[in-house]
Amino acid sequence: MSDPLPPRIVDTHHHIYDPRIPPHPGTRPPPDAPLSAYTALRQRLGITHHVLVQPSSYGFDNALHLAARAEAPGISRVVAVLPPDTDPAEARRLGAAGGVGLRANLSHPVPLGPGDVPALGRLCADQGWHLQIFAAADLLAELAPALRALPCPLVLDHFAMLPPASFAAHPAWPVVAELLAAGRAWVKLSSPYALPLGDPAPLIRALAEAGASQLLWGTNWPHPNSGQPQDEAALREAALAPLTAPQRAAALWANPARLYGFAA
Repeated sequence: MSDPLPPRIVDTHHHIYDPRIPPHPGTRPPPDAPLSAYTALRQRLGITHHVLVQPSSYGFDNALHLAARAEAPGISRVVAVLPPDTDPAEARRLGAAGGVGLRANLSHPVPLGPGDVPALGRLCADQGWHLQIFAAADLLAELAPALRALPCPLVLDHFAMLPPASFAAHPAWPVVAELLAAGRAWVKLSSPYALPLGDPAPLIRALAEAGASQLLWGTNWPHPNSGQPQDEAALREAALAPLTAPQRAAALWANPARLYGFAA
């Protein structure tokens, strides 16, 4: 990319971990990835705003990410994990502490499953939140009726996990493209190393054609389960280079500012 980065950049997807906190049963022990280490990365990459995404490692205990958000409330938000039967008063307290959405990581069997999606959507709608889903593209295709029926905005992690080499033929592509075009879904351009093999550029351009105003960028720091160190600057280049300069600028600031409520 030859165009300069915008003065304000949102990282819409990262985690922090404290190995002193016991992991949720059925999940892997977390790495040591404190907020201070992320802050150093943020400064190095010119990131001005960020979204802390609750990982499966901590189940429904959002305390670590909420505490991190409290250190810089003006520039950070939290996407939490809650059970679908959460009391509305508890959800409101989370919103007051910086929660803007809920995440369902359906790539793990705990703590949530595909059957929880409709109830989570209703909980999000009641709070004015979005529902963020991490799932294999095959599962997204199976969930197409539920995704179309969601009463809240939908955010799909990591390129919707579509296979770069054959995304247009995948049964999840029509629902992803449809919801992007309707402004009802957002897709995170993050974690390209998690995708099946193939050049992601055609997929990225197709996502932009469907709904460039609905694309977001995220680091996925500290890259849980990637198995090797990652070059975040190179990952950002790979995710954004296929876009036009205006599309890149929007994915870095205007689009996420609109979704997460960041002010200039």
